[in-house]
Amino acid sequence: MSDLPDWIEPGQPATLIWYDAVEARPDGIRLYQVSGPILDTAPPSPYFMLVPVERGEFADRLYRQEVTLEELREFLGYCVVAHGWMNETFDVVSTRAEAPALPLLEAWRATAERPLVAYQTDLDAFLCDDVPVYVSPEAYAAAQQVAESFDTASVCAGCGEADDAGVFFWTLRRGQRVRVCFLIQNQGGTWTCRLHPFEFEAIAAPATAGPAGASRPD
Repeated sequence: MSDLPDWIEPGQPATLIWYDAVEARPDGIRLYQVSGPILDTAPPSPYFMLVPVERGEFADRLYRQEVTLEELREFLGYCVVAHGWMNETFDVVSTRAEAPALPLLEAWRATAERPLVAYQTDLDAFLCDDVPVYVSPEAYAAAQQVAESFDTASVCAGCGEADDAGVFFWTLRRGQRVRVCFLIQNQGGTWTCRLHPFEFEAIAAPATAGPAGASRPD
């Protein structure tokens, strides 16, 4: 990506919206017909990640912990990050600026400096903008052992299922830091996504390097 957008910064929360139709207006505004999730309030952030509903199988496979890093990258290739707003009935997203998600993620991976965030062992979480990002001790340790992976970070113990509440992250170890490249926080089918939200210190030595995109060891 030659020109980085000036309307969004790394780490900003974006609500994922599945859409089934899109219309371009003469004034440059694009209208996306919302297929899901069903919302009863507007998202707190003006940023969206828009993806065709035909790619909805990804969600089912994500909840079953079957998605590899390469499959995540393929999915992100269909996604658009946008700045916009929802209408009053929450069935249309209007956008004034857009960028393809995967090229943006790759560009920020090469250029963006991200804050170093400490793991809170008493919470089993990182605090990102004072909001807990729950990561199990096992997932926290495993992310330090591989060069790059996409895995389930946590599943809400009280809910029991990832489709009720779960966190998923793409991590990349570089030296003594682990970068969270992409983060999904699912709450009842509503996903909040962040591109390059933070890094954390790698306190364990990496395991023998495997192929990029391999899942973490069980």
